[in-house]
Amino acid sequence: MLCANCDNMKNLNLIFLLIISITLLSCKQSSLDKAVSEDRIETIKLLAQNWPGREPIELDMPIDKGLDKLEISEPDIIEIDSNELVLGIAFEDTQLAVPLTYLSGFEVANLFVDSNNYLLTWCPLVGSARIFEGNINGDKSGFDFGRALWDNNLLIVDRKTNTVWNQLSCKAIYGELEGERLTPLPSIQSTWAFWKSKYPDTKLLINNDTSEAVFPGLVYQKQYYNTWAPDKEYPPERNTIHQIQNLGLGVELGSSSIFLPFEKLFEGDSPMEYTLEDQELLIHFDESGYTAWAEDKNGNMIPGTIVYDWAWNSFFPDSGTYGN
Repeated sequence: MLCANCDNMKNLNLIFLLIISITLLSCKQSSLDKAVSEDRIETIKLLAQNWPGREPIELDMPIDKGLDKLEISEPDIIEIDSNELVLGIAFEDTQLAVPLTYLSGFEVANLFVDSNNYLLTWCPLVGSARIFEGNINGDKSGFDFGRALWDNNLLIVDRKTNTVWNQLSCKAIYGELEGERLTPLPSIQSTWAFWKSKYPDTKLLINNDTSEAVFPGLVYQKQYYNTWAPDKEYPPERNTIHQIQNLGLGVELGSSSIFLPFEKLFEGDSPMEYTLEDQELLIHFDESGYTAWAEDKNGNMIPGTIVYDWAWNSFFPDSGTYGN
């Protein structure tokens, strides 16, 4: 079902045109706080895409400040549609969910919980939201948004070394730490109704300060997968930018990886047993929540990401595809 073809490039261009058309292209220098180095740079020269689907070129990539002002809130004081998409993470004593609405204008956010820091990312071009540990070489670091692309995917810049990282591969592609990897954390990307039912005591992460948004026009754009369901015909016109028919769960373990299309998962029963890298996995999925995640045989969630099939294939060309 991999479909890295002309239609996908057209979709990417439409998405990028939407983003660019409603934001200023200038790189802002905002007031700096403790999380940002006083000598923070504004651009990095590197080889990257300046537009979806294009070949990489040498460019001066502007760096926009990541979101530092997520606030923990009680769900009953925030209005969220049941089908609105959230990125959720379950810590040992706390469950948190951030509606993708609050990441749409930034794409890169920093979260500080109990003296720990985390990196939250959202790349609408590939439909993937991911959470990472926020330490660089053992030290805390904030992260910023790189205004360029790598294989049509989000670029991130850490504030400690100014290394450029890629979201899907987790790898540093340029800078002092080139070749090293960020550590992804288990998370669930789902509808709000699903996450709330799974974790009824969850808290919300919201952003009340949008003054430094990279894409101001997208700050309040709610994110849904509401244009298609697996047993329905594809709609002739879509009212969101999401390609739900290409969506699935990508899991990487060691040198092996697998992509599990929602179309195939939703045909069976959850959980499903699957073996990857000689490790027994349980693949959980829920059609109403448009979600899936993987656990080990002891019930511990393992890192994975919901993503479009063509994007996963770009970074993991040797990946297997469940159902093929």
